[in-house]
Amino acid sequence: MNNLSVNEIQRFSFDHTNVRGERVLLSSAYQEIIRRKDYPLGLEKLLGEFVAAIALLRDIIKIDGVLSMQAKGNGFLSTLMTECDEFQNLRGIIQWDESQTVPEELSLKDVLAGGYLVITIQPRNGQRYQGIVELVGDTLAECLEQYFLQSEQLPSRVWLAANGSQCGGLFLQRLPQEQAKAGDEDAWDRFTHLASTVTDEELLGLETETLLHRLYHEEALRLYDSKQMQFACSCSRQRMMDAVMSLGAEEIRELLIEQGAIKVDCQFCAEKYEFNEADLNDMLGDQAQTH
Repeated sequence: MNNLSVNEIQRFSFDHTNVRGERVLLSSAYQEIIRRKDYPLGLEKLLGEFVAAIALLRDIIKIDGVLSMQAKGNGFLSTLMTECDEFQNLRGIIQWDESQTVPEELSLKDVLAGGYLVITIQPRNGQRYQGIVELVGDTLAECLEQYFLQSEQLPSRVWLAANGSQCGGLFLQRLPQEQAKAGDEDAWDRFTHLASTVTDEELLGLETETLLHRLYHEEALRLYDSKQMQFACSCSRQRMMDAVMSLGAEEIRELLIEQGAIKVDCQFCAEKYEFNEADLNDMLGDQAQTH
């Protein structure tokens, strides 16, 4: 199966049942994220699963704002974070102990010993909400299934894959029984059983319509319009200026004396920002002057 030039997420449902689904497949959007740092293949794959997962979550959790997922633990990873906003803009990053050799196949439990996931919902207007998910099993997919069971009390199944070129995911969820139009009591078990036969190669190498036809050609499946997704970073000169200003006038003054300017790099996109004394004087007035 060839790599597809696809960056989209697509929703689907099964007629006369209470089961819905999502499928995401990303190529250049994922590649733009991992090319900004020299990741070992094992971390490229892990980050790819997180990118596919945040895309699925963002399309399921309808908010006008940013959804983020961050992994925290006591393993050799210090930061693993992905984000997606309402415009389907994706970004992500991993920071790790680069002195360690990273195997090509990683267990989430091994790299995040004693850890957990933090899923943050940040509306443009309104209060932030955070959900904490313990690491269960060895995969991110199992953790997300636990999250949906805890937060929405809805049985859900997730399949994720990444290979350093593409990342993808498949999601199924059983809605409350009253939403089913007819009594197809075996639908959930049947659909999840069929989805469990999907291989990583199929998940990463088949267009959505082809994949779903292969899995569910005997079912009455309804496919909705796809949404395009892309890499985009929300950093800006003003946001970086705000971060510098949060250091306080005294520390800013000391940095200017030592370095002549304050340089800040965006961890997500590697964009470089530099602020000299004149830039900061506009904000701090005489407090930032070094002479």
